[in-house]
Amino acid sequence: MAKKSASFIDLHAEKIVVGVCALVMIGAVVYGLGGGRFAMNDKSTGELCQSVEEAADLTRQAIASAQPKPKESTTPQPGGGDDPVVRLAEWFGGEAKGLIKIADVSTQLARTQPYPMPYVPIVASGGSTRRQLAQCIAPDVPIVSSGRSSFNFPAEKPELQGFDGRVQGTGKPVEKNWVSVAAQVDLTSQDANFRAESYPEGSFLEVVQVHLQRKDQTDPRRGWEDVETYVSYKPPTRPPMMVNGAPNMEGMVTFRSLINTAAEYIARPRLPSDAATLPAVPFLDESPRSTAQTPDEAEQEASRRVKKWMDLAKEALAGRRKFKTPDLDAAYLLARAAAGTVGARAKDTEDARKLLAEIKAKMPKGRRPDLQDQVRSPDRLMPIVAHDLNVEPGHKYVYRIRYEVYNVYAGNPGELANPDDARRLTIFSGWSPASGPVEVTSDTYFYLTKADRAKKEVTVSVFKVTRRETRRKDYRVQVGDAIGRKETTGSKLNFSTGLECVDIDFDRVVDGQKDVSMIYVDPRDNSLGERLLSRDKKDKSFQRLTEAKTAAR
Repeated sequence: MAKKSASFIDLHAEKIVVGVCALVMIGAVVYGLGGGRFAMNDKSTGELCQSVEEAADLTRQAIASAQPKPKESTTPQPGGGDDPVVRLAEWFGGEAKGLIKIADVSTQLARTQPYPMPYVPIVASGGSTRRQLAQCIAPDVPIVSSGRSSFNFPAEKPELQGFDGRVQGTGKPVEKNWVSVAAQVDLTSQDANFRAESYPEGSFLEVVQVHLQRKDQTDPRRGWEDVETYVSYKPPTRPPMMVNGAPNMEGMVTFRSLINTAAEYIARPRLPSDAATLPAVPFLDESPRSTAQTPDEAEQEASRRVKKWMDLAKEALAGRRKFKTPDLDAAYLLARAAAGTVGARAKDTEDARKLLAEIKAKMPKGRRPDLQDQVRSPDRLMPIVAHDLNVEPGHKYVYRIRYEVYNVYAGNPGELANPDDARRLTIFSGWSPASGPVEVTSDTYFYLTKADRAKKEVTVSVFKVTRRETRRKDYRVQVGDAIGRKETTGSKLNFSTGLECVDIDFDRVVDGQKDVSMIYVDPRDNSLGERLLSRDKKDKSFQRLTEAKTAAR
């Protein structure tokens, strides 16, 4: 007898039963977890966990990037104010401007990076791969300017909080020798270092201080020495890393916000003098932000800058005007900026490239390894500057410069491959190459030339240089005496140095040998200096002044 054909139910009965049972089980689980005693405010356990995680992350971001609440504006808000319909149209309508324009974020970098800099909170949780601290690019070849100018120092330096760059002097001008050292930092290479270590988008150099070292070529025994650089504000107190055994997050956030607000005056401090000229580093004396309104105006402005920098480069090459002697380092930086200017006429930048090649061909072989082969846009080369006001006339110095930045991972060891790096509030760049030598010139020079232990006094020879002659006057000096004075007889020249002797050491040991030392102070800024008898008697400037034909006692 033939078999009866199997129906659909006969063939799939078991599958149907299993499917129904699975649906019943899933429904029970959903009801139990999502709609039963494990639900809260109509949210399931998973949803609640996700909400808590999102709230925690938002709280962390809010704490890290908290800023003082701005004052409420009384002016009408553009785009309809708080009208939700108008705001939605502005964001999502057919003519929406986009987030950049709505947020009023400039795409142009002011002063070679955004000043005031944007606050970039570091709140990402540590992953399986942790980063090293990004290396800070060392500054380029430094450029130096020097002179003797009248300064109007403030009676008391202002706090950095709220400092606007203006210095209220005492009204009593002070003549001082000075040296200013400036260099450029390659922000394009720095950005590559940030990306290599997976730093957040928009990371930048948050400069805490610019440092100088100098080497006195007048005395070959002295190596690199730290310089107490001049700034026109009170340096901020650095917060301790730990408070009561816990990371001092509040102190670090406050400190970071402060240095970012005052970034312009930290990276480029000003001197209280209109006569002191800054080194000829591009964009050190002006902002790179364009004021052009049309493409033609932008091209004209870019070409104007090219011409300006090329003219200065030619002056540096020839040692004319603001350059007392030929300065190939300055000529190189200026020509490189002209050649890298974006938006200028092609002929102008081509002429700049030819000039740059001419300058590089004249560079000493020892300097060529310090030069960058690649031409950079000058608005991606951040200028930094520092000032040395404690230089001695007649001495020749070389300088090097570096900068110190805030460690954005301070107090956050979970992000770093080396957790100890989170204990560092700041990190340093490498030192720049050495600058060219700069000789400090003046109209007044003094040297320690004799010593009398029995009388507890030393003899100081003071030279006064005028356009017509060089005069010398010797003074016996004891502790507490002024060094030099204005003469009322004879030539009636002013041999005063403005300095006072505060100590004489007849048994000073230098390099294992006894010497005579005189310590002096400048009462105008309380800076100290030292003269050594053996060093001054061999000083080349002293010998040159002594041998001058017009020198007279």
